[in-house]
Amino acid sequence: MTYEIDLMHPGHKAWTVTREELPAAYVDLKEGNSPSVTWGDISDGGVVIVQVADDYSVVTLGVDDTFYWLQTSDDDEPVTVEIGGTDGEVPRGALVPRELGLEVLLRVDNLAALRTDYMWAEQ
Repeated sequence: MTYEIDLMHPGHKAWTVTREELPAAYVDLKEGNSPSVTWGDISDGGVVIVQVADDYSVVTLGVDDTFYWLQTSDDDEPVTVEIGGTDGEVPRGALVPRELGLEVLLRVDNLAALRTDYMWAEQ
């Protein structure tokens, strides 16, 4: 199982890590680089994308041609965050603890459980 890490600042840099390498790589990610970690592809059954900030993460699950935000509350007030190097709006409830992003990435081998074990809101 592999994951792609993308840094958007100061220039685009991408590399692949294994499941075993992911926790150490995740700890080293810095918000100023606009990092994201991706596993899978929606056309292959599912994708998980985690935008990593210093004190939160934004987790997206894509399955069955639909994308969902992971949420820890139903607060839908829009907030601006950097996603993929550009500003985007997400519901406040989609700002989840940074560690939760890593937890979800480590559980991608069971997307059915991810869909039921966490609260998701359609994007």
